[in-house]
Amino acid sequence: MKRAPRSRQRHDLYAKYHDQDSEISDLLGECGEKLSSMSKFRLSVPLPPELTEWLNDVYPAWLQLPQSTFANLVPFNAAQSPLTLNYAESAADIAASPIFSNLRIFLTLIGEGRITLLEDGTMASDSLDLLLETTSWPNADLTLTKHMRRPLDQENIGALDFLIGLAVASGVAEVADGQIKVTDAGRRVRDNLIDARMVRSVFEAAFLEVNPRTLTKLAYPWVLEQAGIIFWGLSITADTPRTVSEFARYCFVPPKKLLDEKLNVFDVFMRAVYLTPLTWFGLMTATSREGGEVHVYDRLYQKTPLFDRFMNFDLERARPAERPN
Repeated sequence: MKRAPRSRQRHDLYAKYHDQDSEISDLLGECGEKLSSMSKFRLSVPLPPELTEWLNDVYPAWLQLPQSTFANLVPFNAAQSPLTLNYAESAADIAASPIFSNLRIFLTLIGEGRITLLEDGTMASDSLDLLLETTSWPNADLTLTKHMRRPLDQENIGALDFLIGLAVASGVAEVADGQIKVTDAGRRVRDNLIDARMVRSVFEAAFLEVNPRTLTKLAYPWVLEQAGIIFWGLSITADTPRTVSEFARYCFVPPKKLLDEKLNVFDVFMRAVYLTPLTWFGLMTATSREGGEVHVYDRLYQKTPLFDRFMNFDLERARPAERPN
């Protein structure tokens, strides 16, 4: 059976996993009352014991948000959102980031006819090999990927699965009649004529439109729905270098069912869906601990100066970022 093209797969996957949203409300109990979506909670303390145990003495950043503000951050670009993204002032810096460099390379290769698609809409192995050789993905750890057995499968290479999804979702490329083509907007990006409107299209596509399962097959739709809450959490906790696990506990509103997972999926979500893509936009940086790292999850992440120039929250920091429960 042929697999549906990626554009149709996204909606099927979102529908399949959307019921996970109710788990967040179930976990919060007295702390959360679901109204119409995961963004509608009534927040209060004390927290339920299983959440307190998972937090491990971390006071989550989202508990500093008033109920109305919490709801207004979903989605992060809503008209009523307290988050202002300074696209005009930051366009030049973000246009110089790795993600735009990779988009320019991708669009150039498309224009040269060197990116071919299979019948299911994914890129052919030769095209994936070419992109692995020509693009750069900080913090993506593609060394082992380059040694995979051929033919390569796009869905096993998160950065490249994300790249084509981002190109299509942001309108710089389009798929028609089994071919991928550069759009008028894409030609401007390819020629490095990138303005604030294009930066907005790409950033919003990355954190609103592209299926997070391109980055990790463990992801659920609500992982991206929490983007505004995650950005808020990073804004008040990422001045100091921290581990993936710390950021996961500060920033995520976790579903109860996933707290029992042996694999700490929130660390996976935080690194794959947020911290790593934010480094591609030049908004976060990753460093190794002194003495080197044993595992990629041992890396320390911190905001770059661009983060606070780009993201402004019309909120007062009501409580310290760190306080034991």
